[in-house]
Formats: sequence, C-alpha cells, structure tokens
Amino acid sequence: MRGGNNGGIRKRYVRRVAFAALAGILGALGSGTTIPRAWATESATDDNCARQSRNEKSILVASSKTAMSAIADSEKQAADSLEPIANVSEHVPDLADPRAIGLTPDLAESREIDPESGPVLTVHPDHGAPGPVASESSASESGSAVSQEAVALSFHGIVPGVSNRIDVLREWGDPRTEDTMGETLRYRFDKLRSVRVKFAGEIVDAVVVELDAPLSTEALVSKLELTPVQPALLADDAGDPLALAFPERGIVMRYAGEGQVGEIVIQPVKAAGFLLRAESLAKSNLSSCRRDLERALDLDRTSAHTRDLLSKYHLKVGEAVTAERYAAEALEIEPKNDAYRLQHARCLRQLARNDLAVDETRKVLESSGNGTLTRAQALYEMSQLASLGSNAVAQRAVLLLTKSIDIADRLAVGSDYRVKQQAKELLVETHLAMAVEIARGEWAREDQTIPQWIERASALSEEMIATDVSNLPYRLDVAVSALAAAASLETPIDPLLWIEEAEETAELLSNSTEDLETRAQYDWQLGLAYFHAAQVQHRRSEPESAERLGKLAMTKLGELSKRRGELPDTAYLMGRLYFQIGAIHAVHHNDHAIACQWYDRSLEYLLYPMPVTTMAAPQQHGDALVSMGVSFWHVKRREDAIDATQAGVELIEHAVQEGLLSADSLVVPYGNLAAMYEAQGEAEQATKYARLAKNVTDSKVTSKPTPNQRG
Repeated sequence: MRGGNNGGIRKRYVRRVAFAALAGILGALGSGTTIPRAWATESATDDNCARQSRNEKSILVASSKTAMSAIADSEKQAADSLEPIANVSEHVPDLADPRAIGLTPDLAESREIDPESGPVLTVHPDHGAPGPVASESSASESGSAVSQEAVALSFHGIVPGVSNRIDVLREWGDPRTEDTMGETLRYRFDKLRSVRVKFAGEIVDAVVVELDAPLSTEALVSKLELTPVQPALLADDAGDPLALAFPERGIVMRYAGEGQVGEIVIQPVKAAGFLLRAESLAKSNLSSCRRDLERALDLDRTSAHTRDLLSKYHLKVGEAVTAERYAAEALEIEPKNDAYRLQHARCLRQLARNDLAVDETRKVLESSGNGTLTRAQALYEMSQLASLGSNAVAQRAVLLLTKSIDIADRLAVGSDYRVKQQAKELLVETHLAMAVEIARGEWAREDQTIPQWIERASALSEEMIATDVSNLPYRLDVAVSALAAAASLETPIDPLLWIEEAEETAELLSNSTEDLETRAQYDWQLGLAYFHAAQVQHRRSEPESAERLGKLAMTKLGELSKRRGELPDTAYLMGRLYFQIGAIHAVHHNDHAIACQWYDRSLEYLLYPMPVTTMAAPQQHGDALVSMGVSFWHVKRREDAIDATQAGVELIEHAVQEGLLSADSLVVPYGNLAAMYEAQGEAEQATKYARLAKNVTDSKVTSKPTPNQRG
C-alpha cells in the first residue's frame, strides 16, 4: 500500500522527457551559417584597445570608467575569466521621488482667459466613437483616472471626422485660400492667428487652431474641460516635449514654449492617441495600458503596431499564448518588420517552442543591419536560447551577450532619444544575463567577476532612475538577478541585503500606483527574490531563514501563479518552491515526515516532464525527484521512493544524452536505486543499477551505493 497525499506516485510517468527542440538550437548554433561565424569573429579580444579608440562613443567609458578586458576568443573562453566591460560607478544617484512615476503634464501657472479670446470648442458626444474607454468601476479598481467616453469636439460648429467641405463653406464662408477645393483651407477668426482645415477627401480630417498668443497648458486644459482625461506626451528624437495629446477628445496641444501652448489640433478620435498613451503607461499602469491598446485596436483593426504592443503586454503578465497570437498577427500584417519578428521569437521562447524561436531570431540576425538596436536585441535573445542548449552550445551565450553589449554601448550615447533609452535598458538586461550565465557555467574566478557584472548593471540602472523614476523597476530586476546568480554559486553570498533592497524597492513601486495589475508584477518579482534567497540560505545552512523566505515566496507567488499558468516556467517554479521547503526539513532537521508533506505538493508540478526553459533546469529537476525518493524511503513509502527516483534517473539520463549534463550526474541516482532494489529483494534490478553506477565511476568519481540525500 502506498502512502502520501497523492495516493502514491503514478507509474504512468512519461518515460521520454521533452527537452523542447534542443536539436534545433544545436543545429542553429553549430552549423556553418553566417551567424555562427559572426559569433566567433565579432567578440572583443582586447577591450582596452577597442574602447580607447572610441571613448567619446561609449556610455560605459563616458561614465568615467576604466575599460577592462571582456571575453577571450572562443578557443580559450572556458579557461579565462569574464569581467564586465567597465567597473561600477563610484557615484550612486539618489532615488527620485517615486510619486513622480506616471505621466503628468507640466502645467504652468493658470492665467485668466477671456472667453471671447479663445477658440469656441464644445463637446459633441453624438459624434464620438461609441462606448466608454473604461467604466467608472474598472477605473476605480485599477487606479486609472481615465473613465471618459471618447467624444469628438466641435470648433465653431465643425466636427472633424463628421463635417464635410460643404459644411465648412456653409458655416464659415469663403476661406482666405483661393482654391476652395484644396486639401487645406485657411481661415481667420478674431484673436486667432489662423485656422487651417485639413481634409481627407471631402471629410474634415483636422482643424488646426494657431493662437494669437501662447496660453498656459493648465488654463487650456481647464477651459476645454480636459482635466478628467489623462494626456499622453509627444516628444522629439531628443526627448524634448512637443505636445500633449488627449485621446478621448482628439485634441493635441502643441507647445510654443515651456508650459505654453501655441497651437491646438482638433481631430477625430483615432487609435494613435491611445497607442501613444498606452506606451507611456506600460511601466506604471498596466490596466490602463491594456484598455488603451484594446481601444486602439477597436478603432483600427489593421494596425500591426497595436498587436505588437498587445503582445508585449500579455507576455509581461504571463499570458504567453495570447501574446504569441498577437505577435503572429502583427508579423502577418508586416512580415518584413524585424522588431515584430523578434517579439514573436520572445513569445515562442517563453512557451518553450525553442526551435521556432531560434528560426525567428536567426531571420532577424540575417536581415538586420550591423550596429542596429534590433541586431543587439536579437543577439541577446539568441543568447537566451543558446543558454538552454548543451554545455558546448551554452558557452556561446557569453559571446552573444558580449556582442550585444558592444552594440548597445555605442547606441546608448547616440542622438536618437528613443534608441538611447532602449539601448540603456538592453545594457542592464545583458549585464544581468551575463552574471547569471557565468554563475550557471564553469568559468574561472566566478566569485570575483559575477559581482562586477551585477554592480555595473546596478550602476546603469541607477543612472536611468536618476533621469526618469519610471525606471525604478530595474532596481528590482537587479536584486532578483543578483539572487538568481547567487543561487548557482558554489559559495553563495549572504542574500539578506539583496532581499532588503528588493523589499524596499517593491514597496516604493507599489506605493506609486493604485493599479492592482501593476502591483501584481512587483509582487511577482519580489516572490522570485524570496525564492532564490531561500535556495541560497538552504545551501548556506541557514534553515530558519531559508524556510521563512520560502514561505514568503509561497505567499507572493501562489495566487499570482494561476494567471501565469501558460508559461512552462511557472509550474516548475511552484514545484521547485514546495520542494525547497521540504528539503529544508529533510536535510537540516532530518524530519522526513514533514518533508514528504511538502514533496507531495511539489509532485503535482514536478512529476511530469518539462521542456528546458530559462528556469527549468534538468539537473535541478532530476535531483529534486531523487531527493524526494530518499525521504519517501525513510517514511516507509518505498514504492513511491522508487517511482520518484526512477523518474529522476530518466530525466537525468535524457539530459546526459542531450549533452546538458555530464555522465557523473547519474552516480548518486543509480546508487540510490541499487540500494532501494536490494532492500526490496529485487536482486536483478539492484545489480543492474549497481553496474551502471560502477560504469560511471570508473571514468569519473566514486559514490557510495546507498540512498543519499541531495537537497
């Protein structure tokens, strides 16, 4: 009779483990195509020389850092140490006021407006697009101030998108323009410099009102009753503000100076305004961002850009299937758009469809120009895919990250504001990825080099935060990645300072928004920090701290994981978390009964094969099952013990065949099975696994053929 809450571990464990498309990755990274050749030749071998020739064109050097060596050539990389391109900045910028997160217009002091001197604008709800942008209840739940219906504005009786040329001529008379059938008609109103009417065919497309003298933004917002509508800021390539858009009213206020408006554009309610605001809300209010994107798609069903942004939103909140669908639709509309193809690759990777993700990323690398942001992003994406391959393939991830950093470094000091910002964001991501990748691999002087990569990422993120406090989530990302790297080190660091950083940052972020969906993202990140820290404390023999952190992770991640169930990583994460808490009781307290209670919960997730993902590593997965088998054996659940150990063995065997693990990973599992079968009196099976263990130890290491606890 089998015990346990599961009623025993089922024999129908799938014996063939699904490592998603590793053959595809091996083929893509190991073939003779132009891409691998580029990886081999484009890595920097002497960073000092490379950067001294372009000190004016490097954000890393421009930050008063001393350049350091990066990566040795591919033949020597396993033996050489890896160090970040530059040291951490000595100056850590002060944190800006977190309440400033979000977009608020820069309003000058209000001044009296003569009702007769300004344009006559009235709301015409009958001419607006039907339906509210958000209901009052949904707005209050999410903390959004946007609950206004999308309605058109009328200027002296003319409604853009509704009125036609005949209406304009009838209402306003002959224009100052000689050709009354032209695309633009110009009129003159008292106390206005000019009024231009632009047509799309015969329908009024826009009315452009040039004020006789600039008026304050605040005064116009009040006069036009736009206060309830959250605006979106339009900026030029240098990041300087150009205008404010009010999507629900079709109004754009163009600046004539700081806080002063010189021109008002009145348009039909269009998708563009909602898209612009959605992009500005992507970091601070996910609920409003989603509503704006859905509204934009309703207004323009042909927009690939809207679908791309919807894909990014759904991927961020863990809805990867929906994200992949929107990404595929965007790519179908614009098949030559590399940025859309790269987003599709990201979705595929998150769904563990790695072979297709490699194909998509490779296409981007083949078509994108050298030195472009898209190429740098594609190199980063390919590095993440490479890290899922065999040990030989995974080492290429470091070379890919190096090249991505090199391109992003130069772009981060360019003239295009949007490209600069995205390049800086990519630099933070690649530096953190480098730290995690080195920690997972076998590199010289890991304990010295990994902190340098983390510190540099921290310095870059703090520089971004000092410029724009909406970048504060990057501080939380740094803490999570630092803990993830620490969890893979042979000698883990004390994680509590990073936990303190993560908790303080998550609190600041949560206090900066009332949107529950946005807060959930911060809670998820904090939960990941607790999870990694629990692993670290377990390895540091700090069981009380490890258990406390594990239960904090469970509190944060438990409910949130339900929405993220489409991601293969999620099931593994929850299974691994329950296993971790059980291992604390088994290893440190020798309490296998309590451990098995947690293991039973873990088996609901870990019993089944999983594809290799960024988080789901076959070594840890197999080891967890083998360790559970030891505890089941101690509490006399012997059949469950053999089933769990056998499942772990088959998982590790497949990983060894794929080149993901070395053969000596099987010594302990084989030895455990041999001891279990011998105790059960099954001599044939005991002999089989004892022989398998000996075959491995003859070429590698020796292990005692008795059940061993691996925590």
